[in-house]
Amino acid sequence: MQFDEQHLDINGIDTAVFTAGTGDPVVWFHGAGTATGFDCLLPLAEGNRLILAHHPGFGSSADSTYTTVGDLARHQLDVLDALGVDTFALVGHSMGGWTAATLASFSTARLTKLVLVAPAGLESADHPNVNILQIPPEELLSYLTADMSIFGPMDGPPPDEFLAARAREANTWATISRNGPSEPNLRGWLHRIDVPTLLLWGDADRVIPVGQSAEWAAALPNASITTFAGAGHLLFDERTDAVAAVAEFVRT
Repeated sequence: MQFDEQHLDINGIDTAVFTAGTGDPVVWFHGAGTATGFDCLLPLAEGNRLILAHHPGFGSSADSTYTTVGDLARHQLDVLDALGVDTFALVGHSMGGWTAATLASFSTARLTKLVLVAPAGLESADHPNVNILQIPPEELLSYLTADMSIFGPMDGPPPDEFLAARAREANTWATISRNGPSEPNLRGWLHRIDVPTLLLWGDADRVIPVGQSAEWAAALPNASITTFAGAGHLLFDERTDAVAAVAEFVRT
């Protein structure tokens, strides 16, 4: 199985949309990078319609004038409207988790389930987020994963095209997170998210500490937590059982 790619004009923004499988929709909001791709998610398409649109300014989607996570959430709603998707399970990772929580706080009328995977967005004095823009480049990969093998062999410097794509995504994230990788008022709106919610975390996450999971669960009305020993921030690239946990949750 593989993704089918199409491009939609959403409010004048060329938006890349990747779909696979058939069945009840599972919508995925990616984080602040697309470098590793998303083939690791394809098991979710076995029995479901998996939908993943690149946010504007990321991957194969065009740039935009968007400046907030709320802009990304509304754009994704317009994507789903264009696809004719009514109700869906929603999964968001990192920045995508922040976007998913923001969307869900608007209304859960269209949501069946919500999965937040090491989500950004929550201000925490005890377990603060690390803004990846402030990590020295030579240390970045070790922050993102506890298993460096997911990046494959690294023989020589990466090609210029790859570096340019990563710089573009970093610039988009810099705009979105210009006040930091969190939203001061988000915690106060989480009570509005009344659908069953699963929080997934690697306990070796160096970007968004696993200690935040309890804070999210305390603020959400109907949340459970599953952690993965030894896993880092790129949870699904590292652990196939994390993908299986999402599949089981959205299908029951």
